[in-house]
Amino acid sequence: MLVFALVKGVPANTANVVSVGGILRREQMDIVMNPYDRKTVEAADYLKRQVGGKLVAVSMGPHVKIIPIMQKLFDAEVSGIDEAYILSDRKFAGADTLATSYTLASGVKKVLDIHAQAMDKLIEASRGPVEEFEKLSRDLYLSNLAPNYVYSDRPAVQETLVAKLREGKISKSDVEQELIKLREEIYSNFCVVAGMKASDGETWNTGPQAAEALSEMLNILIPHASSATGLEYYQGSLIVKRRIGQFVQTVRMQLPAVITINPDYYVSPLTLEMRREARAMSFMGKKKEPVVWTIADLNPDPTRIGLAGSPTVVGPGVDLGKPPQIKVVGKSLILTQDVEKFEVDGKAYGPFKKGDPVDSLPDQVKEKLSGKFKVFEYDDLVDELLRELK
Repeated sequence: MLVFALVKGVPANTANVVSVGGILRREQMDIVMNPYDRKTVEAADYLKRQVGGKLVAVSMGPHVKIIPIMQKLFDAEVSGIDEAYILSDRKFAGADTLATSYTLASGVKKVLDIHAQAMDKLIEASRGPVEEFEKLSRDLYLSNLAPNYVYSDRPAVQETLVAKLREGKISKSDVEQELIKLREEIYSNFCVVAGMKASDGETWNTGPQAAEALSEMLNILIPHASSATGLEYYQGSLIVKRRIGQFVQTVRMQLPAVITINPDYYVSPLTLEMRREARAMSFMGKKKEPVVWTIADLNPDPTRIGLAGSPTVVGPGVDLGKPPQIKVVGKSLILTQDVEKFEVDGKAYGPFKKGDPVDSLPDQVKEKLSGKFKVFEYDDLVDELLRELK
């Protein structure tokens, strides 16, 4: 299964906007990953490890700002992303949620098409000499385009299609039918996971609108569920637990599907049987160089991207400060005083305010701040609440 995580870069602090249309000038700002997308990657990672396949991150924005965010995600959570695609073009700028969703859906579709084309080559090669089929299978495997089920150089993976064909356990016709089945599943058995919202938008629209755009592009109905707090794969479908106001709803969804993740999302433990079944459908590994696609690569409808495809009119920008900060009582580390801007290894950090979390900072930065932070306690939480009430 191909599992997609839609990731967004948001301003680290103040939004610097132009006066016409309220367009964010992201190329001139410090960009960080949308805090709500951390649960996106966690949920997508869990689904990949449960079912098999690979985790593909897709983002839209200036690639010079997004590449550092993507590179960190290769080692995020349990196993991290496997591939990253950044949709970066000046003609994408100024997009509202509708144009953004369409562009992201175009990126998802292109990834699906690339994998389908790889399967088409394998299907054609399976009808010819076994040696040529094995060579192509190996090349596509090393390019991360063929799963272990077709070819693998891992000792733990046995009984691949190539191995069984070479040993005479199956015929060329059997291999061709298996490959046709794999190709059909590319478009019928994928999942797109997105954050419930973004700290610089709060619209909750991108995930559902991406589902609508993909439905149109693939000419199938792709369901979507928002605010998911739990996600399980069961017999070819998804069991999604989601929170709507004060109510919790459990729904069963057919694949392909689009899910947006609630910040309270919780990961269930994986069984040994799940991990074994997922291994065969997993891919070689990680391609740690993010791929940048422009408008020429996606060939989208020019009337549906950027400003041209954005019916939303935005008013003047307002400084809302930093994105939400997650602090866990008894675990998170927070600063005990204000800290002016400083440099470590040629990179600037800060300024920081008293109470800011330091958990995500590099170890060398924490050493620089030694003696200026402590564990976040209940008293600190009460103090913050009282300040907010004032």
